[in-house]
Amino acid sequence: MPKISEQQWQERRQQILEAAWRCFFRNGVQATTIDDIIGESGMSASAMYRYFNGKDDIIRTAIASSLTGLGAALGPLLTGAEPQPPAGWMGEMLKGIERFCARRDFNLMPLGIHGWSEAQRDEEVRNVLRGYYLQFRAQIVARVEAWQRAGLASAEVPAIDVAETLMSTLLGYIVQATIMRDLGPESHARGLAGLMTASGADPR
Repeated sequence: MPKISEQQWQERRQQILEAAWRCFFRNGVQATTIDDIIGESGMSASAMYRYFNGKDDIIRTAIASSLTGLGAALGPLLTGAEPQPPAGWMGEMLKGIERFCARRDFNLMPLGIHGWSEAQRDEEVRNVLRGYYLQFRAQIVARVEAWQRAGLASAEVPAIDVAETLMSTLLGYIVQATIMRDLGPESHARGLAGLMTASGADPR
């Protein structure tokens, strides 16, 4: 096999991941076979195995790659110097998730649910997800603390409690949007603003 550059190697791995995502989106993770992925990728079996050890390797890499990409996409909303008020932040976070997940031939939001299912059978997948979510939650805690300092959130409630609730809302949106298909980021932003108004907090 001729030697290829690091860029070419990465591009071919990405080609396989894209093929796997399309198969997972159409058929589900468990129903998809390695032969399905090989056929979808347009590569031979021998070529595919130069880049991945098998289906489980592809699944783990696909999940890790998705989480890394999503983290980068949402980073400015989590680490910006000027904290956006909570309701607007929620709407922008959900818009960011939708933009990142929408691809030409598939959508990563339903695949996120498959990833959670895989975590129940694969400890390595669970550890990858847990590590990402711990980091994500810590970033939300820092955002809540910034709101508290700015008077945009109650300082009487521990920031971790607020962060856990917001994270549950963000993850729950993925489930509801996948199954119900009748909601959008704006409604969640309005809902959060309404709750904050009712509780006496600043809803901006």
